[in-house]
Amino acid sequence: MEILVWLLAAGLALWLAALIANLLYNRSALIISSRMEFPLSEHPKVSILIPARNEAKNLSLTLPGLLAQEYPNYEVILADDASTDETAILAEEYSRKHPGKLKVVRISSLPENWNGKIHALHQAMNAASGEWLIATDADIVFHPKALRAGLWIAARERAELVTIYAYLECITFWERLLLPGFGFMLATLFPIGKINNPTSSVALASGGYILMRRKTWQQLGGYQAIQSEMIDDLNTARLIKHSGNRIYAAVTKDLIRTRMYQSLAGIWEGLRKNSFAGSRYSIVRHCIVVAVDLLCNLLPLVCLTYIGWNFATNNTMGTLKNVAGYLSLAQYLLSVMMHLPVIVFYRIPIFYALLVPIGALIYGVISMDSMLRTLLGRGVSWKSRKYGKSTVVSNR
Repeated sequence: MEILVWLLAAGLALWLAALIANLLYNRSALIISSRMEFPLSEHPKVSILIPARNEAKNLSLTLPGLLAQEYPNYEVILADDASTDETAILAEEYSRKHPGKLKVVRISSLPENWNGKIHALHQAMNAASGEWLIATDADIVFHPKALRAGLWIAARERAELVTIYAYLECITFWERLLLPGFGFMLATLFPIGKINNPTSSVALASGGYILMRRKTWQQLGGYQAIQSEMIDDLNTARLIKHSGNRIYAAVTKDLIRTRMYQSLAGIWEGLRKNSFAGSRYSIVRHCIVVAVDLLCNLLPLVCLTYIGWNFATNNTMGTLKNVAGYLSLAQYLLSVMMHLPVIVFYRIPIFYALLVPIGALIYGVISMDSMLRTLLGRGVSWKSRKYGKSTVVSNR
């Protein structure tokens, strides 16, 4: 029982550390909106790069916004990555409607040792002529002011890379259960205050909106420098920032938005794709992350269930059991309180905050699935492709 109490105390200490880190580094995040004006003294040409593999359904919703930016000097490059749906037909239709504004690049196959999305972005960049690039996704809906907003931030902050976190539309039960907790975890591990601090090594970008100066990106090797990485946004941000360049992250509710996944299967596949790669394929590091997840979520939940059963059956409780109960309850209430701002921000019913430990435990299972599939040679899947069989796995 003493060991249990110490473990619960350690879990509570971790939650308190996360609370302090979020208060210190995330309260100052720049939140931009369509109500703001984004005055620009210059209008360099911008190329918006869209990797698209079987994205006809999403593109019918997102292309209109991308082609209606309130900016006089930009182009859209859509890389059709061997799609088998109506993506090519849709792209050609919009290309005819917007001559000179939308260019379509055909990709017939994926070269060895390339990630599909990164290869599509590489091909799109080769066809682009802009001084600045915006790497985005086919499911990102752009407000007409979205492009201007990024350039405005870049000029204001003298940044070589600007990322804007897309607003997540969470509609189904599984989206509401899993995505806010995942977003909270990213905000805790990669605080915006540290991302925006040039003296900090912390770097992260959101793949839905990465604006970067083309010359800077090319000098660092461009997409060839990260061609086999699973997580393009994280590695792009790391490469640019760790080379001594300024990066800057902002948040929005309406300038860019997306519905990333629409089912548990889709969420599972998407999070599994990046989980082990996010630990740099380190078995030890990944197991520590999963262990912390269990310590901070499963253990207090089990203890509260056990103590509740004892109370319901009128069983006597010793001092240490009482202490364990208080520590478990404190962890649970603290986790609920800390997730509430994320829940409210994404307009999710507040009671979902009560389910935070369950969502965290499911993510722990997804993380182990990601690691085991890679280690066993099965690889992870994305867009009907398998990745990870040739990945060099580290045990450090």
